[in-house]
Amino acid sequence: MDVPGDMTKLTLETIARTGFGHDFGSFERTRPHPFVTAMVGTLTHAQRRNVMPPALAPLLLRGSERRNAADMAYLNRTVDEVVAARRAADASGARGDLLDRMLDVAHPETGERLSPENIRRQVITFLVAGHETTSGALSFALHYLARHPDVFTRAREEVDQVWGRTETPGYEQVAKLRYVRRVLDESLRLWPTAPAFAREARQDTVVGGVHPVRRGAWALVLAVLLHRDPEAWGARPEEFDPDRFAPAAVRARPPHVFKPFGTGARACIGRQFALHEATLVLALLLRRYDLVPEPGYELRVAERLTLMPEGLRLRLVRRPG
Repeated sequence: MDVPGDMTKLTLETIARTGFGHDFGSFERTRPHPFVTAMVGTLTHAQRRNVMPPALAPLLLRGSERRNAADMAYLNRTVDEVVAARRAADASGARGDLLDRMLDVAHPETGERLSPENIRRQVITFLVAGHETTSGALSFALHYLARHPDVFTRAREEVDQVWGRTETPGYEQVAKLRYVRRVLDESLRLWPTAPAFAREARQDTVVGGVHPVRRGAWALVLAVLLHRDPEAWGARPEEFDPDRFAPAAVRARPPHVFKPFGTGARACIGRQFALHEATLVLALLLRRYDLVPEPGYELRVAERLTLMPEGLRLRLVRRPG
């Protein structure tokens, strides 16, 4: 299987169906849905603009700007169609999902409702951010599970103990998979799919008693380096070890050295959704399949604002019984 490709299909369908009642038909397609293609195009364009001097961008990105405008138009059109279909449905079609709340719930004090443009932008944000980062996290976790048979066995044993071999897990049972969650957290430590966050100085200050920062200047926190700081994570921070997230180990570390979802009031609004979804997916795969790595594969990481394994393939063998 193409791990990043299939995980992207899975997480896109998950957020689209649970949040907005929309089926992209991702697994019925031989190529990615055009929404994914347009999304990747806009992310790639944004990444190029981030590193381009503003004065040069209009000259060097002229063709890219046109493609980006077409990609954005497609994203907008797709979401507008989803919203229009929901508005056209009668009251019996209400789902109580995220889209229904955006359309129907007014501010409790002012009575204000979200404008159509606001809803469009919110839905695009949830669809893009709600699947791209989670698919990367799942892909990295599957890579490490396939490469560490001892971790794989321990995680599977936990799934069998908590869920059994055949029953359909309930919502509460997912949170009981504490070791599977450690596997996910350790994968996010090594490769946080949202690899950085920034902060602007509100006043002149000195960071860490060493680095002067003027008001209005920005600091970029590279989570990939933060998560591999030997002072926080020990002498071999490059090694994959889910027991770094055992309760005693977590308590022994400083509180702000693990930030795969950003930080502060603008941290990822979908964090709990993503963690629940990813833990559930990993556990279902552990229960059903053995994972066989591709001989000779060395992990390569691609960046399109988020991080994703490149060229990662695994052979899945149906588990006996």
